[in-house]
Order: sequence, then C-alpha cells, then structure tokens
Amino acid sequence: MGRKTGARRARESRVECGSRDRRLLPVAITLWAACLFARFLFDALVASTMGGVTLDGATIVISVAAAAAIGIAIWLLSTRLARIGIGREIVMVCVMTALLGMIATWSVKAIAWHDPAAAKARETSGYMHIEGTVIEPVQVSSNREADCQAEMRLQAIDDGIIRVGSHARVRVFALDDDCTRIHRGAVYRVSGAFGEARFGSTPLWMSVQGEDGLRLLQEQPWPERCREHVQESFFRATSGLSEQGRVLVPGLTMGFLGQDHLPSAYDARPINDTYATQLEERFRAAGIMHLMAVSGGHFVIIAGLVRRACARLLVPRRIVAILWVVSTAVLAALMAPGDSVSRALVMGWIGAAALYLGRRTQALSALCVTVIVMLLGDPSLAWSYGFALSSAAVLGIVMMSEPIAEVMALLLPDRLADALAMTLAAQTATLPIQVMMEPQLPVWSIPANLLVAPVVDFATIMGLAGLAVAWMNVEMASMLAWVASWGTRVMERVAMWLGGGDHAVVPWAGGVGGALLLAGVEAASSSAVIAIARMLGPSQAVHALPGIPFTANPRNRIRIWWDDTIRMIRHLDQYLD
Repeated sequence: MGRKTGARRARESRVECGSRDRRLLPVAITLWAACLFARFLFDALVASTMGGVTLDGATIVISVAAAAAIGIAIWLLSTRLARIGIGREIVMVCVMTALLGMIATWSVKAIAWHDPAAAKARETSGYMHIEGTVIEPVQVSSNREADCQAEMRLQAIDDGIIRVGSHARVRVFALDDDCTRIHRGAVYRVSGAFGEARFGSTPLWMSVQGEDGLRLLQEQPWPERCREHVQESFFRATSGLSEQGRVLVPGLTMGFLGQDHLPSAYDARPINDTYATQLEERFRAAGIMHLMAVSGGHFVIIAGLVRRACARLLVPRRIVAILWVVSTAVLAALMAPGDSVSRALVMGWIGAAALYLGRRTQALSALCVTVIVMLLGDPSLAWSYGFALSSAAVLGIVMMSEPIAEVMALLLPDRLADALAMTLAAQTATLPIQVMMEPQLPVWSIPANLLVAPVVDFATIMGLAGLAVAWMNVEMASMLAWVASWGTRVMERVAMWLGGGDHAVVPWAGGVGGALLLAGVEAASSSAVIAIARMLGPSQAVHALPGIPFTANPRNRIRIWWDDTIRMIRHLDQYLD
C-alpha cells in the first residue's frame, strides 16, 4: 500500500510541475530510434536481396527469439520503473509509438523503393521524359557539368514506350538559358539523361538535354510568383553591398548564401567564388555556420515582436495567437526550405496553440510533440541532419542551459553566464551529430559564438526588415541590408580570425562510434561540472524558511574584494593623513 502511495505521489508531483514534465521525452527518443532502426533493417534487407542472399530458417528463429527477449525485457523494465513512480503506461506508450514509427518508416521506404521512377533508375540509366512540379528555388549547381539545379516532385515518367505515374523526388540540372526559365511551383516536362544520383540526399538526377529539353506545362501559381518576387527583390537589394554582405546577409536573413543564388541581370559584378568558398569553410571551422541556417531564432524574433506589439495595443489573447500563426507561416514561406525551418514552425504553432487555450508554453513538451508529430508524418526526418541538429540544439538549451548557468554564475555576471550557458548547452547537444557529418571538432566554437552573439539578433532584425519592404521599395531594403551588413562584418572577422588557424579544428573519430565516444566524454565532463558545482555552491539541505540560502561563493568573494579595494582607493587620502 505504501509503495502504491509513493508511486502515485511521484506521478502527481510530475503532473503538477509542468515546467519539468519530461514524460514525452522518452516517447520521442524511442520513436526516433525506431525510425532509424526500421530504416537500417529495410536497407539491410534490400542489400541482401540485391546481393542474392536469402534469409534461412535459423535467421528467422533468431529474429523471433530476439523480439521475444526484447518484449520480456520491456515488461521487466516497466515493472521495475513502476516501483520508483514511473508507471507501465509510459513504457507501453513508448512501445506503441515505436511500432507506429517502424510501420510508418517501412511504408515510406517501401513506397519510395517501388516507385516507378526509382525502379526505372535501378534498371537502367538513359534518355527519359519526366513531368513534375518544381518544389524549391533554383540554385547554382553542385554539379560541375551544369549551371543550375532545381528540386522537382514527379507526376509521371515516360521512356518513350510506357508512361506511368510517379511521386519520386528528382534533382534537375540545366544549362544557360534553361536556368532562367525554371520557377518554383511551375510544372515542366523535362527530357534528358535520367539515373540514380551520384551524391546528395536526392535519390534521382535528371540532366536537361536538347533544345526542347525543358517545356513549360503550367505556370507557377500567384502565391509562388509573390514569394519569388519578394526573394528576388531582396537579392537585388543586397547586390550593392560589399563582398561579405552579398554572401552573408541573404544567408543570415533567408538561409540562402549569396553564392548559391543564381546570378540575374541586376548582378553587375559576380561574387568571387574563391572568397565565398573560403568564407564558408572559415565559418564551418569556427563553429558558427549554423547562423546561416534558418532555425528557431528567426521565429522567436517574429513571435516576440508580434506579442509585444499586441500587448501595447491590448489585443485579445486569441487574436494574438492567430497573428502569431500567420506571421510565422509567412516567415517560413520566405525562408530557404529546410527541415530545421519546419521544426521551428511546428513548434511555434504549438506555442501559439497554448496561448490560444490560455496555457503556459512548455518548451520541452512542445519540442517532444513536434518531434513525434513530424516523425510520424514524415519518418525520413529521422535521418535528416538538419532536423537532428535543430532538435538537439533546442533540447540542449532546455535541459542543460539552466544548470550550466548556475555553475557559471559562481564566477561570472548573470547575463554573461546565461549567454555562455546557452552556447555551451547547444554545442554540447549538437557536437555528436556534427562529428557524424564531419569528423572534426571546432576548437574555438564557444568563443566564436560568444563574440558574434551581440550582433546576431540586430543583424537578423535588420535583414528581415529589409526582406519585408523589398517587394515595394528596393532602395529602403538596400539601406536596411547595408545596416545588417555591419553585423555580418563582425561575423566575417570572427570567422576569419578563429577559423583560419592551423589548429582551428581537431580531428575526431567519425561515424556512430565517434559520436558515442564524444557523448561519453561530454557525460564525464558534465559529471565533473556537477561535482564541482555541489562543492562550490550552496548546501542542498532542506531549509525551514522559503527562498534560496545566501552563502559564500567565488563570485561574491571577488565582488566584495573589488568593492573594498575601490573604497580604499577612494579614501586613500584619509588613510595617509
């Protein structure tokens, strides 16, 4: 009876303390792991089938036995967790979510594998006709054999004999004048060399060939024309900036680096490719490349501006929530498409829903709900580095920034401690994922982020303001972009300074092993920091009186010593007399 009462009391305490409600965190992690496992299993099965390897009876028996062992382990784990207040409900929800994730992932992979376009590309590569809609802006080609590239969602594929429907995603490469004819949202019939991709995340490639290789079937709808007009107007506004401004201001504002934008007639002078490549490498080595990828920061700024303006005008709460949703949707539409943008948008909408219902926003719960909903809707996000980095950064800030700030506050002022804690928390959470992408560690990442932090919000706001007015007044947008380039100048100097040395990065083991090794090092370091904080910080004993006990710490000692020193210097004449 006492055991049940303790478990019930533990559950009630978690429910009451909403800011510390972490019940959805294991569900989100389990779902993510299940999606990755299902993908690995599907790829392994496909590889074995294509290699002529069949599954024998022993393999099937072992698989069934392993599944039974996992089920028994889950039941035993749920029994033990129930003794400490974590009921079987959470474990069963994790199991059900994992099953849903595996089914969804397997279905998505199977549909993509059996798509007619993918099947045709596996059989042979050659001259094909495809029809589809361009779903992303045209950019400078990553393939040296073409001038531009565009992502297309297929509607049909035709080999000259049979025409079948398809929903595969294809990267289309074009040359010269064809690049200026491709627009986002329009439907085209493309003829040329079709086959599997040589690199990149898009599985299929198509190279336009012939004078009639690109034919327009349907004009882009008016919302797409409006979006393209706004974006192109902003690029036109930045065309008169310095070299770094033309590269970084569009990147900071929209997520499009200047060198990735297809040159237009108003580009009087092209961007120096050597400088742009070097600048991008220095940003990556300095650990501040994430500034050029749109994520939660843009949405926090816009949502904050909307809420402050509505608070001054005494706008009703539900109207504020609706304006929040509309403003962030418009912002997402103008940004470079990416998984991090989608994550920030959905998480922002959850915050707006909480405001509409009169509930306090809980960042961790909102993140977990976002991850669960998006992974079930699109399991391919589970192996997207952009989505993983964005989610990990938010998780690190929510879970670790406050404890780290408490430790830093023992020696540093509160504002500096908070800024350093957020940077350190985000870096700690994302570094294991970064080493999977590139096996190296940016040594000066934390100092670089601290140096650019004072100008990031300012430059972003100026860039967004320029983007907002570019469609109607390019001159005003140019002035705002020029002001934003002051901030990007600081970022460029920091990147060139800290990312240009021979020891700017340290080699590290790559792959999953390197990520696990780094996570272990971070866990050991965190344990050491916690131990130091407990030794230097106030006692954790329960006091009868409310509040936090004021005890001696290094920061207070330094402050008292400094105040006494200044007072003695000011009254030095009195002591001499």
